[in-house]
Amino acid sequence: MNRPMKVLLTGGTGFLGEYLLADLLERGHVVWALYRSESRKLDTIRFLSSLGLPRSADSLHWFKGELLEADQKWDEWRREYEGLDEVDNLLHSAASTRHYMDENGEPLKTNVGSAKVLKGLVELHPMNVHLVSTAYVCGFVPNERVYEKHNPRGDFVNVYEESKWEAEQIWKDRATVLRPSIIVGHSETGRCTSFTGWYYLFQAVHLLDRLSREATDYDRHNLNINVPASPVGAANIIPVDYVSKAAVRIIENAKNHNKVFHLTHPDPPTHQATLDLICKKFDIGGINFAGEGAPFTQPRNRIERMVWRQMQTILFYFSNNPIFDRSNTDRALADYPVPPMTDEVIHRVIDYAIEKDWGQAGA
Repeated sequence: MNRPMKVLLTGGTGFLGEYLLADLLERGHVVWALYRSESRKLDTIRFLSSLGLPRSADSLHWFKGELLEADQKWDEWRREYEGLDEVDNLLHSAASTRHYMDENGEPLKTNVGSAKVLKGLVELHPMNVHLVSTAYVCGFVPNERVYEKHNPRGDFVNVYEESKWEAEQIWKDRATVLRPSIIVGHSETGRCTSFTGWYYLFQAVHLLDRLSREATDYDRHNLNINVPASPVGAANIIPVDYVSKAAVRIIENAKNHNKVFHLTHPDPPTHQATLDLICKKFDIGGINFAGEGAPFTQPRNRIERMVWRQMQTILFYFSNNPIFDRSNTDRALADYPVPPMTDEVIHRVIDYAIEKDWGQAGA
């Protein structure tokens, strides 16, 4: 590792952000964490305390402010928070993860707006910039290899991917781009604070399990549901602890700066392996993959209608299956292997989600 960094971290109270914060502190860096919610800050402090962090009073500095005002407020902030003007690295993790545009213009407002604002800030206060993006800025490219370079505008599956692509364009060749795939819970604890995306599939089947137990005349072992996807495709899931540790190790080395890195899994579970695990875990049967482009089996009753509404949101996770090149990442992290996504790990991740009632019980 090179000398300790002085890092300005955005999004430090988010799911990935709090692990980035913990790993930066664990590895001896000084962090200035921008936040706006007192309650989220307290939750993150409790999380850090459970890990015995921070290790010194000088290693973590919180400062409150609005991300989209960072360029205008910088001089005010650095007068108010002594030492802030010494930061030499910006790790931008804050993001809106909405998949569809809302009435406030999210996720474009935050994801593209913050990129523009922070570009203005860096022009005033030069520092190394590291941008957390997503591997799915490639758009809809099923079964194609995606390389660690800036992609042309693609056929995006949702506006979140598009917003991240636009943010990358603003920083093109001037920032280290960290592209995780589908982030799931901690590989050793299952801990997660955002049960969206890939989790919806398991939540839908968990709902089916509970409803079918109440309907004694419903044959849970012969559901006759056909999913329009290939069984050999794979949703590229990656544990949050790997993403965080890999990101921090990459940006520590100046040789990695201003390159693109896929923080993805080299061997994600196939759709069929995931389905087999689901059927065994929830004691159901009769769900099959009908191939890409096939019609989805229409719901036959109240139970299937409820589950169908839940599953509609995750169909693109089955149909878009890029193969992510990891050449830059593997060179940078030759001594840091990716933990295998075993059945045990997936069970742990899902059991944690069920324990937390899919986010309704707190994290």
